[in-house]
Amino acid sequence: MKKVLFISMGEIFGGIEKQELDIANNIKNYDIEFLTPIKLFNTKKEHTLNISRNKYINRIKYNYKLYKFLKNNKYDIIHINSSVFLFSFQVALISKITKHKIIVVESHSIPYISKIKRLLIKILLPIYKRLINKSLSCSIEAEKSLFLNNTEILNNGIDINNYKFNEKIRNEYRKNLNIEDKKVYGTIGRIDKNKNYNFLIDLFNNIKDKNSILLIIGTGPDKEQIENKIKELKLDKKVLLLGQRQDIKELLSCMDIFIFPSLKEGFGLSIIESLTSGLPTIINSNIKINIKSNNLYRIDNYDISTWKETINNIKINKRENSYKEVINSGYDIKDTCKSLEKIYNDMIK
Repeated sequence: MKKVLFISMGEIFGGIEKQELDIANNIKNYDIEFLTPIKLFNTKKEHTLNISRNKYINRIKYNYKLYKFLKNNKYDIIHINSSVFLFSFQVALISKITKHKIIVVESHSIPYISKIKRLLIKILLPIYKRLINKSLSCSIEAEKSLFLNNTEILNNGIDINNYKFNEKIRNEYRKNLNIEDKKVYGTIGRIDKNKNYNFLIDLFNNIKDKNSILLIIGTGPDKEQIENKIKELKLDKKVLLLGQRQDIKELLSCMDIFIFPSLKEGFGLSIIESLTSGLPTIINSNIKINIKSNNLYRIDNYDISTWKETINNIKINKRENSYKEVINSGYDIKDTCKSLEKIYNDMIK
């Protein structure tokens, strides 16, 4: 069986890591392993370089460790999962130096790029294009981050069975969280500026009543600032910061409305998970996600009154069969794996 190495730069188990793990668990004809800066996966297939890339000096050390690893371990395909051009460029270059012939790069989001970095990218781009064999992205928006215009779209599918609504689980979780009689709003994502949590807290403060609860799943660099904001607004008992969780299916089942106010997203995997669970899901229209669902509400601004009005007018549908809309839109992990296998097969021939 051909061997593939997924390389990503994340140091928190997030959307990219979920996607990698789901593909590894569902792809049939390729053996996939992971290479991470620090340990993230609970699997024997993971190799870690045991170094955080947060400091610039560590990035040099990371590249050296990466070189040693790739020199001593050979793979048929190196698959880089990152939207950060300079990281992808360095990994692709080291992969070529260590005589790995097939290199795939996949973009998952839209990072901020300064003017200086844009200039550097312009200089390196011709070399970068020669290093890689195939460029993928989860959306047209995400492909822009790697400055490539021949990117093939690969849908970020999910394991549908992991996110289907379950009434029994809903009741159990709501009881355990002591929110049985509450209207539960929720969101999932890294706590940083891009996810727009300040707006979310202000919105919830505007729509809340005595029976409302907001669940926030995730962690990140702005966690302390968001905690302070919650305290200032005296929402301590109404906004629950649940941190990084593995029981996403269960938590989605116990929610009533999903709010995802990100400023920008390459895709937004949590949206697919929410819709699979049958949750009414509100997003800003700048998130270009190609899915047809009666539960998806798009708003073209960040005006609190508009979001409040949308929430008040939401129609609650039966949730049991909502996952079928997600499958029909092409976001089943099985379809993603079939597409990826074809891409790999075409390059290996």
